[in-house]
Amino acid sequence: MQEKSIAGSPLYQQVRAVLRQQIESGQYPVSTTLPTEHDLSRSFQCSRATIRNAIRGLVSEGYVKPRSGIGTIVIRSRSEKRSDTMRGLTEELKDRGFPTEAVVLQSKVVAASPSVRTQLELFEGERVLHLIRLRTMAGRPFALLNAFVPATVGISADEDFSGPLYDLIERSHGMRISYGRDVIGSRGAREDEAKLLQIEVDTPVLVIRRTAFLEYDKPIEYVEATIRGDLYEYTVTLPR
Repeated sequence: MQEKSIAGSPLYQQVRAVLRQQIESGQYPVSTTLPTEHDLSRSFQCSRATIRNAIRGLVSEGYVKPRSGIGTIVIRSRSEKRSDTMRGLTEELKDRGFPTEAVVLQSKVVAASPSVRTQLELFEGERVLHLIRLRTMAGRPFALLNAFVPATVGISADEDFSGPLYDLIERSHGMRISYGRDVIGSRGAREDEAKLLQIEVDTPVLVIRRTAFLEYDKPIEYVEATIRGDLYEYTVTLPR
């Protein structure tokens, strides 16, 4: 049977619109999987080819991501917002509709390692707040964050770190973050990371190393984020 379009739009676009609405309304939360093509074709009373085209559109819009052996995973519950403003990972995920929570694994002031001193432009012997947090999404661990802030900023190791660290730096300590620099790569998950992220050792993970700066190019925070590639995509808007 030849499928007909309604109101002038192809059927696959209508199916895509309905699925998009269901995702945005929370019927299919972030980190869950969509029903199979077979189940969706029965639900919408259309061919599996129509379902595939609809899902392909959702993939291009950044709502879902196919994963071999598992299905089509929802990775965003809101349309992408274009912005030229630097945001922290927690802030970005909130804007994209990710329900996240932070589990603080470590919070203490330590001597800065040589590599951290380089990133934060510190002198030998200077100390930093070393904060390790595990970010969860819909109850599933998806990002391990190792953050370093100069001890001179005055953030105590026993402060509330459940929210964005940028908010704590800016609102509570009166410093304005001006810009950031990201270095993005990928590698296999190490044993300690794999255990915390609940994935197999050597599973590919996204690694983002960011240095945040105050005005006058003064580094204020350095973070190494190890993120599950099956639950997150890094989106950049590039004006020309």
